Amino acid sequence: MTASVPVAEFEEALERGRRGEVDLPTAETLLRGARRADRAAELYSAASEVRDRRLGRRLLLTAHIHMVTDCAVDPPCKYCSLSSSIASVERERTPLKGREVIRRVVAATERGVDGIVLVGGTHLDGSDDELRTLLPKVRDATSADLALDIGPSLSESTLEWLKEFGVESVYCSIETINERAFSAAKPGDGYAARLEFMDRVDRLGLPLGNIVMNGLGSPTDLLRSILHSRRYRHLAHLHISTFHPVPGTPWAHRRPGSPATSLAALAIARFAFPDLQLGLAEVGIEDPGGMRRGPNQLAAGGGNTLAGLLIYKYTRIDLLDSLRRRAAELGFTTA
Repeated sequence: MTASVPVAEFEEALERGRRGEVDLPTAETLLRGARRADRAAELYSAASEVRDRRLGRRLLLTAHIHMVTDCAVDPPCKYCSLSSSIASVERERTPLKGREVIRRVVAATERGVDGIVLVGGTHLDGSDDELRTLLPKVRDATSADLALDIGPSLSESTLEWLKEFGVESVYCSIETINERAFSAAKPGDGYAARLEFMDRVDRLGLPLGNIVMNGLGSPTDLLRSILHSRRYRHLAHLHISTFHPVPGTPWAHRRPGSPATSLAALAIARFAFPDLQLGLAEVGIEDPGGMRRGPNQLAAGGGNTLAGLLIYKYTRIDLLDSLRRRAAELGFTTA
């Protein structure tokens, strides 16, 4: 994508965005134009207006608990801390035992979160028994909304059970729909398996969550991955993560993704998905600064659910109080 966008072309694309008419050329024009600070501000303001009109300014804060299942992807993804040769980095992904999960759920509930996301690793052969055992215990420990993010690791019968159980959403991150970029980053993962799983979740009528990554493939690939999500009738959450190089991994020296690109893509996603829960999905232990971009995503049209608490086996990142203060300054209400 070239850097220069004529004023009239950008303004026309912005008007199409406000009307929800977001095709790939429109999205590319907006992304290119947002490289200028004044146009980025226009884009964010327009996206926030759409968000306010459709969702209001009631903010829900969630806790993410890692890792409720181990990861069997072999080899591990090249950007993930599990692929780090540095033991202190890799250990941050150590799976929790069942009782440890419950203790962390109770601690998160005591912090007043609105929802809890249980995050785990991917088992392409399935994690049904583990989840069927764990979730009733989690439900006994909290009345907060529960969501699940463990990739394409569940059978159709367990998905049906989750629907009856009342989970708020089931995530399966595609990261990028550029299959070549996916395979380069995630050689042990299953591109087709993820797409098939997402189709299955959607077909069953379960609320679906998706995460795409800025930094896998080109900026156009990022936009294509966002717009691809329109195929899912029951999509409830769409988040944009930003690639951040992790020490000791095969991609430790790869150039990081641009946070500004992620914010602009988030604003564009708001035009395409006016009623969705949209935001940035940052991995706190790998990119601590990413967690502090929360208020920025609200100003760029993100919301109305925001991760404010990340709990790992050895690390806890709690930004709930600071996010509540900043949200109030931006005119949002929280619990």
